[in-house]
Formats: sequence, C-alpha cells, structure tokens
Amino acid sequence: MSRTAIEWAKRPGLPASHFVDNAIFTSEEIFREEKEKIFDRVWKFVCHDQELPEPFDYRTTTLAGTPLIVSRDGEGRVRGFVNACSHRGSLVLRRPRGNARRWVCPFHQWVYDSGGNCVAIPRNEAYEHCDVATATMGLREVRTEVRLGLVFVNLDDECEPLDDFLSGCLVSLEECMGTRTLEPFHFHRIVLNTNWKLWQLTNLEPYHEGMHVYNVKTNMSQPNYMERRIRPRPRGHSFLESFAPDYKLSRAGKAGESRTRGPFPGLAADEWRLVNIFPDVMVNVRTTVARVDCVIPLGPTRTVVEYRALGIKGESADDREMRMRHHNEIWGPFGRNLPEDNVASEIQMATMRDGSSVFSIHAREEDERGQDDIPLRNYFAEWSRRIGRDPSDPFAGRPAALH
Repeated sequence: MSRTAIEWAKRPGLPASHFVDNAIFTSEEIFREEKEKIFDRVWKFVCHDQELPEPFDYRTTTLAGTPLIVSRDGEGRVRGFVNACSHRGSLVLRRPRGNARRWVCPFHQWVYDSGGNCVAIPRNEAYEHCDVATATMGLREVRTEVRLGLVFVNLDDECEPLDDFLSGCLVSLEECMGTRTLEPFHFHRIVLNTNWKLWQLTNLEPYHEGMHVYNVKTNMSQPNYMERRIRPRPRGHSFLESFAPDYKLSRAGKAGESRTRGPFPGLAADEWRLVNIFPDVMVNVRTTVARVDCVIPLGPTRTVVEYRALGIKGESADDREMRMRHHNEIWGPFGRNLPEDNVASEIQMATMRDGSSVFSIHAREEDERGQDDIPLRNYFAEWSRRIGRDPSDPFAGRPAALH
C-alpha cells in the first residue's frame, strides 16, 4: 500500500472513495496513462462552433499532444482532422485560426481541401508505382459533433455515441444555450503550474466558494444556499441545479446590479446554472453570460486553461456591453473570481510536487446539497473506471520501480 493508504487505514470511518493519493497529480506514469485511456478515447470539447462562423473557417488546437484542425467545410459542416500531413507528418496549418479553401503543407506543398481530402501532390508521377495518390492520402478525420454550439471531437474511431457519453448532463442548458445562436466574445488562455485535474476539481467542488469574496456576498448570503441540489451524472459528469444569487450585493459599481436585462432564453433574473463535463469542461451560465473552460495538459504539473465567454449573436451593442461588463466583473483576466481559482489550483500543486502533502480529502456528505463533495467522488469513480487504478492507492500491486 502507498503511504497515503497506510495512513488513512488507521483512521476509522473514512472509506477509500473519500480521499485520493496526491501522486495521481504528479506521476509521469499516470499522466501517460491518462493521455492514452482518457484523452485519446473520450469526447473532448475543443471550441465553440461560432469560432467557425463561415465556410472554410478553421482553427487549430491540441488534444493532449495530438495536433488538430477543426474546420467548417464548404457545405457548412464542422469537422475535425489530425493536423499532420499524410506525406511526412509535418504540421499542415500553423496559424491558430484562419479561412482557406485549400491547406498547403509548407514542407512539400501537398494540398488539402477543407474536407481533409488531398487534392494535389507536386510531381505525383513519381508515385505511379505505388498507392500514393490524392485519392488515398487525405488527412485523418476524427469524429466530430456539435451540441448547443459546443464542438466535441474524439480520437477513438470506435468510441460510444456522444449523447451516450454526455448522459443527459446538458439538459439544464438546452433552452438557455440551444434556442438562440450564441457566440464567443472573449477568449483567453493561461499556463498554470498545476495538474489538469486540480483545475477541474476546483470547478467541481462548491466547498471552495468561501475563498471568493464575491460568492460570499452574492451566493452564500442567500437563505437557500445550503439547499441547492448537486446532481452527479453517469460517466463522471455533474450539474448544479438552478440557483439565484443576489448580484446587487457585490457592490461593484455599475456591474453590481441585478441581472434583470437581457437574460439568456429560459433564465429568470439572477438565475445561475452550472454543468461539469468529464474530464475537463465546465459550462457556467450566470443569467446574462456563459463561461466555458477547458484544458490542454502539457504534463503532470503544467496545464493550459482556455476560457471562453458567450453572448447572444446579433444582439444590440448595449446588450453586448452589458454582458462584457458582467463577464469581466467575475471571470475576466482581472475579474474577482478567476484569478483566485487559478491561485487555488497552483497552491495545491506547490505542496504535492515534492510530496509535502500526500492525500486530498473528498469526504463531505450533505445529501447531494449545499457543499457536498459528491461531484468529486463521482468524478474519481469514472477516472478509476477508465484508468484501472484506485485513486486512493494508485500503485497497489505494481512494482515500486515503476513509480
């Protein structure tokens, strides 16, 4: 048993499901397995479809080391491809986004269309003796689907259908995000010195809200705060049922106002809904603006986090200014909550990296209400199912030299 498991075995009443060995956040071996068994196999959010509003728009990204192109082809369909030339593996597109009917590999000028088809090979007569031809050398396409404007890809050709994977976790967002066209009006990314899971766990657990002065004033001051329901879903997802903070209590000047004007469809004034999608996506809707987070793991202790803010496409300049104000008050790079969440994920890693802390506790039980840790336990049950390790004792039965 690991040192964590041995220590906690001495503490009666704490089941293994209620704590984890912090080695799962620092181990290179476990990180490699997460890439293979999670990121290479699950449906992964990569962008919003309105980042590709026009035919032939594209953007590039990375899924745990695999470079991708996400494009809107000439027929308007959003598709995903591995960004590697079929000839010698060079990156075909190097810009983060653009619009092009043809993609030309800079190495040997092989040409692809927006559907990933190879359409030109310079001096292709030298390949007549073998099966290297435009008809057989298209880019590798990956499974790509869109729900509520959210674009998901999967590197596994044999993966389960997206709706089976989502297991109904987006139901609470269908009206507010699915009846009007939304679009990103803000995007930024940051590199954090932390494990990718620690960022997602911060989004998952409501117990940390006390670190946010903004949330203490607007959320925790409400008499029904501890009665709000937390709903775990299959496959590690969860969502927080509708809740109404009092935004006037933020006392943040003009931004400290009730969200009564221009709410998303189906939302009441001040209404808040939150959904977490395994393994690394949060969709957070605060009446007038939605925030979507996702991560790109760089290693076990280094992570890129991407943040998107969504508004209603085609709305008035006044409504867009209002949404930007509401977003920036809480979630912008200099907002009240986001920098605190970033700090929270890094100060955990600061003690885990050298083994100063060996366990993390997820033992709060409040009947799936208030600040119950049920979304964390549900998350790690799915992580364990996919990785094949007990997160409380991840190296049980394995040779010590491997870790």
